[in-house]
Amino acid sequence: MSERITQVLSLHRITPRCYDLTSVRTGSVRDQLIRATLLADALLRSGLVAVQRRDSDDEQKAIKRKRLLVLGAGVAGVALGLSAAEQGADVTIVEKETYPFGTLASCYWRTVDPTEYDWPHQHWNQGSLPIVLPGAPVATGPGGPQSPIQLPLPPSRLTGSRLAGVWSSLHSSALSPPVPDSTIAVGAGSLTILYGRNANDLTIDDSLAASALATRVPGHPMLTVSDAAATELVRVTSGWTTPSWNSEKFAAIVSCIGFGEEITSERPPPPTGQRGNWNGFTGHHFWQDYDGMKRSGFFKRTNRTMPTAILISGSGDGAMQDFQRAATGRFGRDLYEKIKSALPTGRFTPEGFMQDAILAEDYARRAHGWRPIGASIDATFQHWHDAYERAVNEVWSRWNSATKEHEAVAKAVLRPEVINELTGSPGPRVTVRWVIRESTPAYTYGLNRFLSLLVLRLMALLQGADHGRPHTLLTQHEIHAISPHPPHVCSGNPAGCYAIVHDVLLRNVVTHASVWNQFDLILIRHGQEASPLLGGASVPEQQVPFDIPR
Repeated sequence: MSERITQVLSLHRITPRCYDLTSVRTGSVRDQLIRATLLADALLRSGLVAVQRRDSDDEQKAIKRKRLLVLGAGVAGVALGLSAAEQGADVTIVEKETYPFGTLASCYWRTVDPTEYDWPHQHWNQGSLPIVLPGAPVATGPGGPQSPIQLPLPPSRLTGSRLAGVWSSLHSSALSPPVPDSTIAVGAGSLTILYGRNANDLTIDDSLAASALATRVPGHPMLTVSDAAATELVRVTSGWTTPSWNSEKFAAIVSCIGFGEEITSERPPPPTGQRGNWNGFTGHHFWQDYDGMKRSGFFKRTNRTMPTAILISGSGDGAMQDFQRAATGRFGRDLYEKIKSALPTGRFTPEGFMQDAILAEDYARRAHGWRPIGASIDATFQHWHDAYERAVNEVWSRWNSATKEHEAVAKAVLRPEVINELTGSPGPRVTVRWVIRESTPAYTYGLNRFLSLLVLRLMALLQGADHGRPHTLLTQHEIHAISPHPPHVCSGNPAGCYAIVHDVLLRNVVTHASVWNQFDLILIRHGQEASPLLGGASVPEQQVPFDIPR
């Protein structure tokens, strides 16, 4: 058995026949696709899901050994289910919604790019998989470059809803069968999707396999993949009427239920019946709720009002992406290309200054993955952030001040409303503030960090030495209280609070000094509260290859 198969299984194993794809830090759509495809391949190649009948198996046992239960029909769940079915498994997917791809399918305002956040690697703007390595031979087919294991959901650079639509059309017979709950032939196997069923209703028992592998026989290791493949199957009991499972047997179960509940409201939550310091305020969810920030301008309420003061709270990728959108109308690759187009050819080549930043990032990722629970790695994150600051300084110092290249970029990139606010010019104005609890932004993709730092520099340039106004980025602060202006009452509906003035108390987490500010669009990007259904990975940071290894 190849080392890759053993490695993939061990990284995601909860019990001998139960696996989890959702409790690691790397959660991009591309990473989900690769993890799911590799795990499906490993489960079948290892024999845990046995598509070849064994001599010792009767017909019924052979059928059960082909069965794979997948929890969740999001990107990871569908990719894993399709990949396993193509290779001969009989796959059942349980999904609480009535459609596949969950939150991705409803998001039309965010772009999904399979390679964008690999920046500054040379393939970062390729926008599709498999990646083409510089100077490396690549197998090709009718559709272009080919991977040794084909991704069942081919990724490309599209908005979330469009990408989900492309995938749904590509596999329409399996994902939307004419008869609900019907079994559809896929490749050498089959796929059944049970929509409208909650995986939390299942009782899962893998104790027989775990017990068999908890006893060491002299001369043999405690656990091998071949031993696991010979154990009793995992048993599942449902609380549903249809299907009514009573110790139903599966060869393996994989949880793909998502990365937990997004935190967009007060934590810890106030006691039941009390409104708390945030007075019932709930912010827009990253994927589900449209926040009104268009590329040009903002969505207007029915009374024609739109935001004039935006607050972004959080130090991760979501906060950085929305800070870029609030200040410029763009983020990621689109913002990078806009900056590049504002300068003469060859004047924006930041990749040449990123070596120290890449080394610092690698150091921080390793420390993050293996730090003791509760331990601080603030110094490591500071080292990471400082290296990116130096890279931004290098880019900035090479722009020509005599020809006002810095000002040209700022005026080309920043929203007109933001420019008016920073320069005190007449016309519509929008204030953008970004608040983080830490002394530096935390764990983020390199492109997000670099562009956010560069946008901060551009905003500071236009604001100049006006010390009467606060800086755009406020570190070591948190939202302590939110109070809507009467007669508005926060009801937990983000759309209802859009473009409505709220008083926000920002508190220094070190000195506890506080100051009130007014904002009418408040975006909370505080991560997720992980709730893995089958348990969680012991190491939260596991590197995923850019593509299926050849």
